[in-house]
Amino acid sequence: MFKKVMNIVIFALIFALYFVSFLMIFDSFKERKLASVEKNALDVFEDEVKIEQKKPEEKTQTSSSISYSGLTIVGKIEIPKIHFSSVIIKEQTSKAMNVGIVKTYGTEINNEGGFVLSGHNFRGSTIFFYNIRNLRSGDIIKITDTSGVQLDYTVYEVLRNVNPEDTSYLNTFDSYHVTLVTCEDGGKARIVVKARVN
Repeated sequence: MFKKVMNIVIFALIFALYFVSFLMIFDSFKERKLASVEKNALDVFEDEVKIEQKKPEEKTQTSSSISYSGLTIVGKIEIPKIHFSSVIIKEQTSKAMNVGIVKTYGTEINNEGGFVLSGHNFRGSTIFFYNIRNLRSGDIIKITDTSGVQLDYTVYEVLRNVNPEDTSYLNTFDSYHVTLVTCEDGGKARIVVKARVN
């Protein structure tokens, strides 16, 4: 009887090890696929857009859009302090959020009036937009639209543990303004970062 119980226990342990290994391999594959899709989208953006650092008053071109895998790329975001770079997608879908950052509110990017960009805090097993929590006043967020105009937005406020019901950050501004939003605490709260062109 003891031998039979031990065989069952050993079989269960071996099965558990195989199952955990499978989950780890699947998660790794999924993460590599997501990273590859995002990198391809960034490559498409960079191949089609010539970036020009400009001041808002020098902005004369209007933005178009870039099609990518059934989605519409409207720009690129770079945050040097946290080594983050991703495309900005027009569609507000889970597919879009798996490719990049999504424009969820406001004017077209790099226009007066302000706009909101949202992203997953984690994607797969890696931190994605969550590190915006480490931004502080004075940090720079670079936003490039598809016309190639790149504006530097300076962070002036970082809010943690914002109630998901609180939408007070959905404002209209008289200036060039961007708000970044992601979840924290398992989706029970938000991180909100506000930045403007000085």
